[in-house]
Amino acid sequence: MSDSGKSLRLYRILDADTRKGVIVAFDHGLMLGPIPGLTPPRERLKMFLEGGADAVLLSPGMLRAFADLLAGRGTGIIVRLDWTNMWRDPKLLGFKEGRSCAIGSVEDAVRWGADAVLTYLFVGSTDAASEAEEIRRNAEVNRACERFGLVHIIESMARGSRVERTNSKELVGLHTRIAGELGADLIKTDFLEQESETADVICTSLIPVLLAGGPKMTESRVLALIKRSVKGGASGIVFGRNVFQAVDPVAFLRAARRAVHGHEPPLRSSVVHRHEL
Repeated sequence: MSDSGKSLRLYRILDADTRKGVIVAFDHGLMLGPIPGLTPPRERLKMFLEGGADAVLLSPGMLRAFADLLAGRGTGIIVRLDWTNMWRDPKLLGFKEGRSCAIGSVEDAVRWGADAVLTYLFVGSTDAASEAEEIRRNAEVNRACERFGLVHIIESMARGSRVERTNSKELVGLHTRIAGELGADLIKTDFLEQESETADVICTSLIPVLLAGGPKMTESRVLALIKRSVKGGASGIVFGRNVFQAVDPVAFLRAARRAVHGHEPPLRSSVVHRHEL
């Protein structure tokens, strides 16, 4: 990565020493509304900072509302630039095959103070034109990130009626390679069950891969998954429910840091400088 702006921002998201990241996804309200664990949002965000999250993924509204909590802390800021109706339950007007759209631009993210932007890339729909639009939309964001020096994280996933197993090695390998070829700087994608499968996907990827947490699981299973994935070559995690729905999000994040980085963060004051992490 020759662009100094991208390099500086990348290591606000990943630990500069381990080159891995423990990232909390806290953008679920944008797609799902007030699900358990999101409230009160300000107090939850404080917990993530106390637990030592390297970065947080927020919606534009969340970033605007709680920018004061993030100021001066050195925690990486990732803003989601798109929305999808894929995840909602049918009882909440969900769709079997959802669609996505942009909700902001890279220029907006620069103005908001973000270090990185994140966008979905879905493959597997029955509509070929929809998949082509996913590619076009991500390519447009990526070219803008090059101009402005922001990190672009693509959340690549296989979803839709034609997908039998969302985290099969073959499908994860397919869309993560596509995301890298488009120019992404980091990838967020589905975890794989086996360490060997993770290693195979990492070997074919052009860029570092961070794993999504998926549905809520027991803490012991999640931590075992993290350790197995990191051993297989993953560069960290971007977890949502398994953090904000944990009994003790702070304790879970510290355990996740041990699994990813091999250590916990030191206790921090109200203002934390990056070199202290």
